[in-house]
Amino acid sequence: MSEHSNIQTCCVTGAPICRRIFNMNLALGYTEEFYSLKALAELHSQSMEEIFDFAYDYVEARECFRKEWVKMKLIEECPLPNDCQAAKCFPND
Repeated sequence: MSEHSNIQTCCVTGAPICRRIFNMNLALGYTEEFYSLKALAELHSQSMEEIFDFAYDYVEARECFRKEWVKMKLIEECPLPNDCQAAKCFPND
């Protein structure tokens, strides 16, 4: 695991939150408590894919989020590759 693999821990599930999901939390306005992608999806009554797409669009539109997003380069840095949207997050791997 890298320095990007576990930035925070989900306040609901205790799951690790990587840099990319951390940025999605910030983009969605969560600055005090942080949520895994699964928990974010449940909070917003959406699927994990839907909340990923929504938050990713916002991240891509803002340089401050985008520059942090690209710091994670490899799917191996994902702490939850089977419980997240790793294939969407790292489409070229």
